[in-house]
Amino acid sequence: MRWKELSWFAIVVIVFCVSAGDAFESYRLPNTTVPTHYDLFINTEFHNDDLDYNGTVKIVINVLEDTKQIVLHSSRSILVNVELKNDNQLPLAIVNFEFDNDREFLIVNTASVLSGGSQVVLEIDFLNSINRTDQAGFYRTTYTADDGTLKYAGVTQFQACDARSAFPCYDEPGLKTTFDVRIACGVDYHARSNAEIASISILPEGKKLVTFKRTPLMQSYLLAFLVSDYAVQRDFANAMKKIAVQSMARPTRASQLSFSLDASVKLIDELQTYFDHPYEISKIDSVGIPNSDFSAGAMENWGLVTYLESYFLISESSSDNNRRSVSTVIAHEFAHQFFGNLMAPKWWSYLWMNEGFATLYEYYLADRTHPELLIKQRFSSSALQSALQADASATVRSMTHYVETVEEINRLFDRIAYEKSGSVLRMMHYALGESTFVKGLKQYIKQRQNSVVVPQHLFDSLQKVAAEAGVLPPNASMTMILESWSNQPGAPVVTVTRQPGTDDVIFTQKRFFSTTQPTENAQTWWIPVFMYTNSSAGAHEKTPLFWIPQGSKQVTHKIPIEQDDVFLINPTQTGYYRVNYDEQTWSTLISILKTNPTSLDPVTRGQLIDDSMNLANAGLLDHDKAFQILDHLRNETNFFAWKSAYRNILDLEKLLAVDPEALDLFRKYLLGLVDNLYAVHGPEKRKDQHTNDHDAQLIAIDLACRVGQQACLDQAMNKLNVLQQRTMLAIRSEAEQKLYCHGLRTGKEVDLDKFTEAFELEDDARGRRYLVESMACVGSRGELERVLEFLVELNREVERFLEVAAEQGVGGFTVVTEFLTREKDHVDEIFGSKRSMEKLLNKLADRIVDQENADRLRLMMKVLPVSSKFAANIGNRLEEQIRWQEHNLPRIRKVLQGYA
Repeated sequence: MRWKELSWFAIVVIVFCVSAGDAFESYRLPNTTVPTHYDLFINTEFHNDDLDYNGTVKIVINVLEDTKQIVLHSSRSILVNVELKNDNQLPLAIVNFEFDNDREFLIVNTASVLSGGSQVVLEIDFLNSINRTDQAGFYRTTYTADDGTLKYAGVTQFQACDARSAFPCYDEPGLKTTFDVRIACGVDYHARSNAEIASISILPEGKKLVTFKRTPLMQSYLLAFLVSDYAVQRDFANAMKKIAVQSMARPTRASQLSFSLDASVKLIDELQTYFDHPYEISKIDSVGIPNSDFSAGAMENWGLVTYLESYFLISESSSDNNRRSVSTVIAHEFAHQFFGNLMAPKWWSYLWMNEGFATLYEYYLADRTHPELLIKQRFSSSALQSALQADASATVRSMTHYVETVEEINRLFDRIAYEKSGSVLRMMHYALGESTFVKGLKQYIKQRQNSVVVPQHLFDSLQKVAAEAGVLPPNASMTMILESWSNQPGAPVVTVTRQPGTDDVIFTQKRFFSTTQPTENAQTWWIPVFMYTNSSAGAHEKTPLFWIPQGSKQVTHKIPIEQDDVFLINPTQTGYYRVNYDEQTWSTLISILKTNPTSLDPVTRGQLIDDSMNLANAGLLDHDKAFQILDHLRNETNFFAWKSAYRNILDLEKLLAVDPEALDLFRKYLLGLVDNLYAVHGPEKRKDQHTNDHDAQLIAIDLACRVGQQACLDQAMNKLNVLQQRTMLAIRSEAEQKLYCHGLRTGKEVDLDKFTEAFELEDDARGRRYLVESMACVGSRGELERVLEFLVELNREVERFLEVAAEQGVGGFTVVTEFLTREKDHVDEIFGSKRSMEKLLNKLADRIVDQENADRLRLMMKVLPVSSKFAANIGNRLEEQIRWQEHNLPRIRKVLQGYA
């Protein structure tokens, strides 16, 4: 069995590493010494099918204070030789070196004291292997060539803490150094790293040595190298200087590189132009890695960006949705070239300063280079509403959040770091005005380039320009405003109450929770109040009318409103908060949605659905009001309104699954909502289809078939009937995948061999993903188990299958939980990384609203390799969700009975 295979180095390291015990209390390096430069040599042999590699690292080190120890990071490497020299290249005696396995420290003990202010060079020869399954460090990826031979490539993934697993180094984000890299590989392979190639020399025995130019100052997690025979397409960007832009993929996928290359050229030019700052290196390479071999999704390595193939490659038949996905992912990683690479966070506590900006500009930069894809308008319904949902938990963390262990650091890559932080920064983009905000960022980049940053550096840059522009509220600074969002968890709900017969409007703020809390929460924020009325002609739609100060739970503001005016606070969700209204204002908005919905922006229509449904579930609004707002969807065909509704409908379906009678009532209710949407956006793709119409089509198909609409089910069954007459299967669109999925969910007997055979032959990443997602929909538990066994045997797409199957009702949930329990000793091999397993456990937890399944998940986590802290967090979420179900189910059933 493959689960039981152990690589050679794992055995040796277990013997070789002697724990240093409790030598240090902290997981942080003591920083009595810091690196200033690395000279790294990597010697590969996998062109000869040998997956081991050896290397030498020379680290120039500044000694900051007197010490007899040099402490850095190392894991997985076998150290062959360790030498220490002074700045005159004279040897310094080493007593020994030892490992602290828990902290992944390498501790070099010296015979004499190293004086503070001196400089030394630590040289280490080491052995390692790319034959690892965790898709981290320096590891192997494979593909099958046209002639059927298996080809290897070596690729790196170092974020957050895995540079140390490829070679010994100081593996902390606040330590920026330069790197000189040399790589030896087979002559038929090419090597790439962060910097440009300086020279290539031929070595004996069919090898070559590739030497790279020195990198800019950068942190260890950004170092990257690739050894492959991948195909390359080239172009040049020229906005501020000439930059060589290269896109790479395995040769069998080279024909799908054109779109990503063109997008890369446009985006690196736009990045420089928008921020008026040159990109640091004279080249940027982008590489598509096979989906089964890259769990990170994408990684912003400076000058050598890596992507999942499905986030990077585009075929001629790909949809606008695929193009949008590729454009935004490239924009995200390119934004990191400034936010994260040029300016590094001092510690992982400030990860939001990387990911928040990258999330914001994946929408805003990609929208500038690809305006036809309407990317910017999607921020609210995608990023912001997702963040508000995550931020409503009582146990959620703040944006700035201190952690130390590797496990804790990896868990920071969540919706708070990405979507919430991006939403808060977007709010500031509008609250200060785009020109002021970007002017502050330009100053921030200019002043802090090639250095480490903390939030105060950003606040200070924004403070200067905001004060000059006069856009700050009285008695407030950027530090006060932004710390109210970054230093405390959660998000506010602003309740707006109009006073009859006057212009007075009362604004009340409090923290929004998805479930009722036992005690009152005292948190407050600096909140910019955006407003729309017909008579104001949008003057304050993107510019604050005023600010609610932190510390003020309630303020009154005079707003002259005409009797027939549309009155909205926070239109198009410019600000990161929910809005509740008095009963009369809600009634007016419901009337507008019924009689004149197009008078409201479609993003705002979606926002009203999302806010009202979440407010109702939290006990702050009657469900009857929320369903009246949802009910306007009977005549709604706009994607943005339906996108917000779609998430909430799926949440309600999950809630009602514990009550079959209520679920049946809900599906009958949804039939009336979705009929018109399906009639307009059914599965027959039109050549003139607008980019948003395509995504509305996906929602229409999924919801119509999900609630049993006969026309949709007939289309799905027709797909399966046609398949029976075919000899080959290939799924080339999301719409096709949805239809196959719902056809299989009906339990119709079908030849699954056609799906499994197609999967084995499919070389396209998206096509393979569509097949897996379809097979995960089969209605029979036995068939689900059969497909899972097939994928496990191939060791491909198992994780994705489990994710989708877990969402397919009781049968899928049971298959997944039983599989995880049965294979508890092999989850590292199945998932590659603990982060991937935790992602699946979070998905399982999301579906649970009853005590029986909550207990089952808790029992399963006791036998899985998860930390007690992770299990406790899941347990707290389960309790919240059960309370949510107990509170809301009777109320929603009553509303649905009224509609019935």
